[in-house]
Amino acid sequence: MANEGLGALPPSRRNRMLLLVFGTGAAIGVHLGLINYVLVKRWTATAVFVASSLGFSGITYVLWTWVFPRLGGKSLANQVIRQTIVALLIFSGACVTIAEISAWFSGTSGLFGPPAGDPLSLTITPEDRQRMGRMFALLPVVPSAVLSLIAYHQVWRHVRSLERRQKELTELAATAQLAALRAQINPHFLFNSLNSIAQLIRTDPDKAEGCVERLAEIFRYVTRTDQELVPLSEELQIAQAYLEIERARFDDLHIETDVDPRSLPKRIPHLLIQPLVENAVKHGTSRKLGTGTVSIKTRVVGDELRLTVDDDGVGMTAPALQAVYSRGVGLKNLRDRLTHLYGPDHVPEITSTPGTGTTVRLRLPMERVEAAA
Repeated sequence: MANEGLGALPPSRRNRMLLLVFGTGAAIGVHLGLINYVLVKRWTATAVFVASSLGFSGITYVLWTWVFPRLGGKSLANQVIRQTIVALLIFSGACVTIAEISAWFSGTSGLFGPPAGDPLSLTITPEDRQRMGRMFALLPVVPSAVLSLIAYHQVWRHVRSLERRQKELTELAATAQLAALRAQINPHFLFNSLNSIAQLIRTDPDKAEGCVERLAEIFRYVTRTDQELVPLSEELQIAQAYLEIERARFDDLHIETDVDPRSLPKRIPHLLIQPLVENAVKHGTSRKLGTGTVSIKTRVVGDELRLTVDDDGVGMTAPALQAVYSRGVGLKNLRDRLTHLYGPDHVPEITSTPGTGTTVRLRLPMERVEAAA
């Protein structure tokens, strides 16, 4: 924009800029000119006001398109200071020049010469005062209407259009990012499942076959839908299938569920529960001696769906928990997705105690979930 000439702009954009700058100047000039005509009854003075306002509009256009972009400045305050100084100097010079030219044509005193002319007495009658009241009440109507139309079409309407476009782009960006996050989750999840099956092929082929069937069920679920939100019942079914694969590896893995029936039809983000139970096994029960338990609990509380995934595994210290939460693929992606969908107030709440286990709690606003479905 800094180096664009007027002719280099698209016609529609060029016309908008010209209308904004010169239309506003013309409206101001007409306003001042009409006031001057009512007071002194001289159209020549009115023409001077209109011409001067259009001249100031031309200066404004030059400042906006050529001068201000080249002034620079490290901060906004520094830029504004530089622009203010330049604008004051330029407009002061323009005002002095116009005043001197007008004085020369009219034969009156200039701004800096000696005063000349006869004294002037002015009598204001009651009729004059009434006429002046009408003038100040009615004359602003035309220029104000012109300014409102110009401001609507060139500023307000354009800003609203940009706001709508920004919203559309934000939604598209969120959708694209969520798709990318899901693409990261799927290979990560499938790799871990295949790794579990590979360990069973030689030691227990029957279990390996059952795990392949469970994995096929999971793979169909992962690839069959492009919906961001799915019923909780489907998520629980897939999480159960994943835990069955893990139980084939760890015979001492116990699974518990405590599900509120009212929560089953509620829609939650696709592949939400699986990363939670995966982390419960990977970082909790798989490292524990003896039987480990992973429990899934859901409750409907007011307008929220509350989901808890708990394990009684080895637990984690605060630094270890932070490392899993910030760098682990599953939890990191889950946090990012929930932030995009519901905001930072609905990220997972994770507590862990070494030797006791880890608990992950989610609060999903059902009204917003269902509205987004």
